[in-house]
Amino acid sequence: MADIITMWEVILRVPPLFVIDSLLNNSFFSYFQFLYFEAPMTWTQNIEWLLLLTLCITVALVIFLLGTHQLLTVYSRILSLMAVLVACFMNIEFTMPTTKSVFGINLPNPKNETMDSVPPEMVLHRLQTCVHYLICQLAAAFIFCKSWQFQRDFQHNNKKFVCSVFLSFVFPMFVTQVIQVMYQSSETLLFWSQVIGLILPLMIVSEDAINSASLLYISVRRAYNLVKLTISAIGLQGFLENHWVRLQVPKVLRIFFTSRFIFQVGYQYWTSEYEMLSRQPNINYVNTDILNNLSYQVVVRSCDNIVALLGLTSIVSFCAHYIGVFMAFCIGSSEDDDKNMGTVSAILFFILALQTGLTGLEPEKRLARLCKNLYLLGTAITHFVHSMVHPLLMSLSASRNMHIQRHIRALTMCTFLITFPSCLLAYLWSIHKINTWLMAVTAFSLEVIIKVVVSLMVYFLFMLDAYRDKFWESLDDYVYYIQSTGNTIEFLFGIFLFCNGGWILLFESGGTIRAVMMCIHAYFNIWVQAKEGWKVFMKRKTAVDKINSLPLASQEQLNRLNDVCAICYQELQNARITSCNHFFHGVCLRKWLYVQDNCPMCYKVIYNPNMGNNSSSEGDDANQNNINNGLVPPIPVQRDHQD
Repeated sequence: MADIITMWEVILRVPPLFVIDSLLNNSFFSYFQFLYFEAPMTWTQNIEWLLLLTLCITVALVIFLLGTHQLLTVYSRILSLMAVLVACFMNIEFTMPTTKSVFGINLPNPKNETMDSVPPEMVLHRLQTCVHYLICQLAAAFIFCKSWQFQRDFQHNNKKFVCSVFLSFVFPMFVTQVIQVMYQSSETLLFWSQVIGLILPLMIVSEDAINSASLLYISVRRAYNLVKLTISAIGLQGFLENHWVRLQVPKVLRIFFTSRFIFQVGYQYWTSEYEMLSRQPNINYVNTDILNNLSYQVVVRSCDNIVALLGLTSIVSFCAHYIGVFMAFCIGSSEDDDKNMGTVSAILFFILALQTGLTGLEPEKRLARLCKNLYLLGTAITHFVHSMVHPLLMSLSASRNMHIQRHIRALTMCTFLITFPSCLLAYLWSIHKINTWLMAVTAFSLEVIIKVVVSLMVYFLFMLDAYRDKFWESLDDYVYYIQSTGNTIEFLFGIFLFCNGGWILLFESGGTIRAVMMCIHAYFNIWVQAKEGWKVFMKRKTAVDKINSLPLASQEQLNRLNDVCAICYQELQNARITSCNHFFHGVCLRKWLYVQDNCPMCYKVIYNPNMGNNSSSEGDDANQNNINNGLVPPIPVQRDHQD
């Protein structure tokens, strides 16, 4: 039951999106221009159209943001108004004496015909017309009564109200029949019969509109105060996230796009089939040309405005989410962050669409650009999958996990991440000439291949260290050199992509969104990466200089000490001696210096270029005084670790 209510709430929010989609569609604009304006439109008419478009979109957005009960109230009012309009239109068609047909059925002209001259077939037609009219009017009256009763929240049936509405809707028909039976045709009487029939429905609608207008200001003010209070309590981001969940925007967009897609398929198939049959009457219904044209038209129209693009983005997010779930299942990952590929892919796809101006392109160029954006999205997904595999590889190698199946699954995914971009590049380079887009896809693909190779090299180094009996002091250096090389290549790719984007901005397709994205890329992927890389390099260089300044322990000292490194608890085959006369592995001490400069054993400063032997003795005395005074807890000597 809860799922049905949730789905109903989602479906109620779909019609406003269709309204906005039709308003933004070029076909609607062309129809509106043809119906109301002369071509070409003047600047005043353009302003009128822009104001009308803005008003309609604003109203549709407000309806989309309403609560479920408010949505039902709005829809009931719209249905009641539509019922009145349909009844008015049908009354005009039925009661006008010059009417020739009603719903495709020819009627006699009461001015020129008498009852004796009317053939039986025409009497039967007139009777059928009256029955059709009566059924339609009764249906409109029923919809009007039910919608108005819902607005008023009636707890009981108001029989007088219902009977009055039904009589008002069918009153013009009886007047028309009486006039025709009396062989008279009074346009004034027919006109006033329509007016009398609409008095009660219009009075009800007008009263409801006046009451709603009086409450509109109070509702808007209350909503403004509520929004202001909520933002001050949980912040703007929390407010947006709360309403994003309340409105169930992804589900609404998916249902909207699916419905729109089905409608487009039916409409385009019918149009293409009609055109083909008009040229070739004996053509098969399932024709390759029809299907190709259908696919082309549907794909092109799937992103012809911003609302359709949002719907397509929701579908891309849905597909990418399950691709991420499948990839996480393949490698055996249980992290929740590994299943967020849908959100990241949706953001990237939407930004690419805005950056390339997808909705404003010609149909052929739009299709080509959509395919190119999907290729870029595919390479971005491989980067996301690598971010899932890399921590898993490191954890498997560092923890010395011997579950062969988990290793095979992770290595198989790495093989896929190398093979797929390579095959994609081979295919794209075979069908496309060199251009800026192809260079961007190539850079992204080569970057992910290099990342995977770096991860595999570090993984195999850690696995090799796991099978060694002795401590591998040079392992940290090898890992650092491999990772720094990969990071440097990635940094160079970032610079290349920035230059490639600059060329596109200046000479191919500029735009504000592209310029903003280039600034973001330059800051996060170039400046921040360069600053962090330089910081790590200088920290490592400083630590290496400090370690090299410490004396290297001789084999005799190591044999006499017969202890382990207090940092890694591995055997001391070689060691550095600190100024406080403690022995550590050089690589372990270097990692320690990344965090702090104090000795792990006695908290004395490890490296001080101005400190000599005297100061060392004074430092030891001061440290001993602090221990005796209780300022520093006593630290056991190194042999205690061995014991």
